[in-house]
Amino acid sequence: MKYNGFYYFMFKSPMKKVITEKYGSEYAAKIMKKSKQVYRELVDKAEDIGDDNPMAYNELFALVFVAPYIASGKKIPPETVQEMMRRSLYHIKWYFGKTDLNTEKGKAENKKNIVKYTKWYTADKEKQYPNSFKVDFVGQPYEGACYYRITRCPICSYAQKLEVRELMPLFCELDEVMITLQHGVLHRQQTLASGGDYCDYFITGNKE
Repeated sequence: MKYNGFYYFMFKSPMKKVITEKYGSEYAAKIMKKSKQVYRELVDKAEDIGDDNPMAYNELFALVFVAPYIASGKKIPPETVQEMMRRSLYHIKWYFGKTDLNTEKGKAENKKNIVKYTKWYTADKEKQYPNSFKVDFVGQPYEGACYYRITRCPICSYAQKLEVRELMPLFCELDEVMITLQHGVLHRQQTLASGGDYCDYFITGNKE
């Protein structure tokens, strides 16, 4: 993948704060310094899914939190990584809060990237990037629902390759946090990370 340090620099402060609280400032400084290089290497070695891929940001985002885990030799437990993720999202809760999933406008904004992706990922794109995200709308509960499924996830595949599969359920839990910050509720039956056939996203407003 093409390297982009935007997400790492956005979240390095809350990540460092969590590590400092649990292990001290000296250890935090050491891990974060190493994490920066690890993150670049992780992105560089990730399978190419297209520089203009509308969903590439999902993988760039996830690898931010994989970096300190690997940099620590997995000595930082997944529970601490989970807190780093949660703290990072709340660090920019103002951004998510701009979307209100109780409104038609908010629902349209939420689904915008998925619709953009399904239009981008043509048959030719799939031949070029065969392991990118695979998205469909099978099982939509009712017409007009804010709903979609991911049936293939390059983040999940890369996590297996990196032998950090234990972090994947934590990434899935972040979906619920993000949607909560958007005044919504995620109704989910299964995820790829938990051994399911897909990750389903059925989203409603928290006042519905």
